[in-house]
Amino acid sequence: MTQTTDAGPLADLKAKFPNGVWTTRANARLQDALIESAGLGSLQTAIGWAARMQATEAPEPFAAPRMLLFAGAYPDGWDTGDYAPVDEQAAALEKGEGALAEHAARSGLPVTVVRTGASTGVEGPLLDDTELEAALRLGRESADRAIDEGADLLLISALGAGASTASVAVCSYIAKEDITSYMPTLHAPGGSVFDSAWMGRVAALRDHVAFNRGFKRTPEALVARLGGAAIGTMAAAIFTAATRSTAMLIDGPAALAAMMIARDFGLASPKWCYAPNRSAHPVVTKLAKQGGLADDFGFELDLPDAAALPLGWDLVQQSLRIAQSFPMPAEEEEAAAPEPAEEAPETNAPTAKPEAETED
Repeated sequence: MTQTTDAGPLADLKAKFPNGVWTTRANARLQDALIESAGLGSLQTAIGWAARMQATEAPEPFAAPRMLLFAGAYPDGWDTGDYAPVDEQAAALEKGEGALAEHAARSGLPVTVVRTGASTGVEGPLLDDTELEAALRLGRESADRAIDEGADLLLISALGAGASTASVAVCSYIAKEDITSYMPTLHAPGGSVFDSAWMGRVAALRDHVAFNRGFKRTPEALVARLGGAAIGTMAAAIFTAATRSTAMLIDGPAALAAMMIARDFGLASPKWCYAPNRSAHPVVTKLAKQGGLADDFGFELDLPDAAALPLGWDLVQQSLRIAQSFPMPAEEEEAAAPEPAEEAPETNAPTAKPEAETED
């Protein structure tokens, strides 16, 4: 893996790792809270994550979130059984319509739909070189714009089943396993197993993968051949936000696949990400562990991509507010400086400098 690519829209970027010492200090601080109970349980992980995002032992609620949802079409068959074409899902969100838009509005989350190019290649890569560069540039510009406008936290996910199917291709390539290992059981309305949709997606993806074997792993190749425009644009946005030390909440298999491609652009990228909800989707299970994400809240919602982000955001914020409200021991007063001797002799010796403070 490389820290950055040799050329292209992301070539000049470099992501630094957040300092994990702040997680240790935040956890130690909470242990000293003056409460007669065991603490925050599974919520404490979010506080530790926020501590290293904000570089403080006492993290505060985030002030300016921005939800970025990436929408792009994929080849025929990749979205078999989806409840609506991705363009319709994007249009509804832009109009503020539908359950996700309502939940986001109730949680105070501004939503930006990032419409990417279509990923139409079938017998070969999904994207040509021009389309690949456009996707990466759009991802960088989308993250830069949100951060320049004041966002201190990005909530990132994809729209549509096509991107979820692409995440299966990316994950199976990374894990070197068959795509059926990562294509989840699909359910029709009413809860019955949706075998025809599963077979349609597997058939379409297997034909595509057959034309894209044996390529050298680079982030650009993963995007062009298997991830496509939506995942590639999202990966560029994640990497860009990491280079600007901006925290991210992610949700769904497509976002996890994008996170792993962002990791190929810069190893530190996943460390700026947190997935409050992890569904049982095999891609999520595999890549959350491989990317080294902090433990989630454990509610395991199995919903379309992005649907759990408003709830995850609310819980992160409430966790930080609760931790902020804990009574803490009074800080010990500094020992009084000793009074100087009445007739201290003068000296030309240099005054000793205090030792530099070291992190735990």
